[in-house]
Amino acid sequence: MFKRLPCWAIALAVVVSWAALSRSRADDRRSKPFPEDIPAARMVADPYPAFNGIAVDPENNLVVASDPNRKSLLLYDRLHNTAEGTQTVPVRHIIGPETYIGMAAAVILDSKRQEIYTANNDIEDTVVVMPYAANGNAKPARVLSVPHQAWGLALGRSSDELAVTAEIFNAVVFYRREAKGVEAPMRVIRGPKTRLADPHGIYWDDTHGEIGVASHGNFRGVVQNTGGGCSPAPSKEEAPSENGNNSVLIFDRERGGNVAPVRTIHGDQTGINRPMGLSVDAKNGEIWVSNYGDHSALAFDSAADGNVTPKRILRSAPAGTSTPGFGNPMALAYDTKRGEILVPN
Repeated sequence: MFKRLPCWAIALAVVVSWAALSRSRADDRRSKPFPEDIPAARMVADPYPAFNGIAVDPENNLVVASDPNRKSLLLYDRLHNTAEGTQTVPVRHIIGPETYIGMAAAVILDSKRQEIYTANNDIEDTVVVMPYAANGNAKPARVLSVPHQAWGLALGRSSDELAVTAEIFNAVVFYRREAKGVEAPMRVIRGPKTRLADPHGIYWDDTHGEIGVASHGNFRGVVQNTGGGCSPAPSKEEAPSENGNNSVLIFDRERGGNVAPVRTIHGDQTGINRPMGLSVDAKNGEIWVSNYGDHSALAFDSAADGNVTPKRILRSAPAGTSTPGFGNPMALAYDTKRGEILVPN
C-alpha cells in the first residue's frame, strides 16, 4: 500500500516540477532563433511579377499573364497602353496561398465560360482553374493533378478536352475539360516516333483538327533531347553561338522541313527580351509576346515583319527593370576565393 504524502511534500513536488518545466522551456527558447523569424541581412530577389505565359481574350478585352516569381496571375485591360517608363496596374491580381498557384507556366483562357487555366510546372504538378472574377487570395474553381513538369496548355473546343504538355516525359496528355483531382487522362501522345523533345508550348487548331507543339529539347549547347533521352550536342563548329535571339518567327502552316519563316519580328525596336509566351488575337489581328527578361508584354500587328515597334506595352515593373533570371533555384554554393554565390537554376 502507498503511503499518503503530507501536504507540504506535495506542494514541494509541484514547485520543483514547475521549476524544472520553466528551465526546460527556457532552454528550448535558447535553442531556437530569437526572434524566431530572422530577417535576412540582404536578399537577391525580384520584387516584381515576372511574365511567363500569356493569353488574350478579345471577346472580353482581357490579357492574362502567369507569374512564377510571385506565384500569381495578372489580369490586364487588352486596350491599355502603359505610359512611358511606368508600371501597368492590373485589373485584378490573383495571388496568395489559397490560390494554389506556384511556378506558373502556360496560361489559357476560356472566354465562353470565363475561366483561366494555368499549369504549375516542376513543383506542384497541377493545373489550376480560376474564374475571371477571382481576385487576391481566391480559391480555385478546380485543381487537376498532372504529370511532373507540365508546361503547355490548350483547349479543344469541339471535343471539350484539355491538352497538357509534360516536359520530362516528352508527352502530350489529354483530359476532359472539367477534370479535377487525381483523374486519369483520356489518352497520351508519347514515344520516339512522335519526335517530341521536352515539349513546352502547344496550340489546338480546331479548324483543321490539328495540334502544334513546340519542342524545347533540341538544345543548342550542352545536350540534345531527341525524345528518347539525351545525346551529345553538335561540335562547336556546328552549333550556333547563341541559344535564341529574341525573335518571333512566323511560318506557313502547310509547309514542313527546312523552310524559312515567312516573317520574322526581330530587332532592337521590337523590345522582345527573352520571350516566353505567345498568344494570337485573330479577331483584332494581334500577336502578344510575354518577355521574361524585363517584366513586359508586347502587342504587335499580326502582319508585323522586321524591326518594328510594338503597338502597345504592358509592364509589371518600371521600364528598364531587368529580372535576376531565377527560375527554380535549389542548392547553392559560396566561392570564398572569388566572393561569389553560385546558384544552379
